[in-house]
Amino acid sequence: MFADPGTYSLMGYLMLFHELNLDYTWSTYASEGGNFGFFSSNEMAKRLNAKMYAEAKRLGVKWILGGECGHMWRVLNQYMDTWNGPADFLEVPRSPITGTVFENAKSTKMVHITEFTADLIKNGKLKLDPSRNDHLKVTFHDSCNPARGMGLFEEPRYILRHVCNNFYEMPEGTIREQTFCCGGGSGLNNDEFMEMRMRGGLRGRTR
Repeated sequence: MFADPGTYSLMGYLMLFHELNLDYTWSTYASEGGNFGFFSSNEMAKRLNAKMYAEAKRLGVKWILGGECGHMWRVLNQYMDTWNGPADFLEVPRSPITGTVFENAKSTKMVHITEFTADLIKNGKLKLDPSRNDHLKVTFHDSCNPARGMGLFEEPRYILRHVCNNFYEMPEGTIREQTFCCGGGSGLNNDEFMEMRMRGGLRGRTR
């Protein structure tokens, strides 16, 4: 969130919340959920993850709405509940806009921003004009962690198909469960070194 293009993601979240007149709290201490401790040590990942529940409790929120970061979500879905839960002080997430109960999040009490947004669109809570993006040809690169690690395939595509008219899938064998690694996870933000990126990103070589 603290450098481009992440700042644009942050501004997008805030614009969405403003449009919805959503009652939300943004923590100063847990504004970034990225967890590169996942690639260094179990203890570090656990400590970085713990701040989210600690801040949710301190601020008295009902449930947690998380941003895009893939490493945050891989840790959250596989380890958060056993490392730092159970989060019995939080409610099972229910959208205050649509009333949808996110049953998949009743253990961790945390919802992904794309799940939240796709639900808004499905229930007609956002006024969208996809023709405003007709000058763009859009595709989508599944992130290893939310996609292969979590199965978050449909929600991003649902959003894209409702905000633009020119969405194109990349070739089979490079998307969904077979997506290529971008180097940001197991590559630990690999430098712009194409040979190394390709070696780390080919299917069957990612970790």
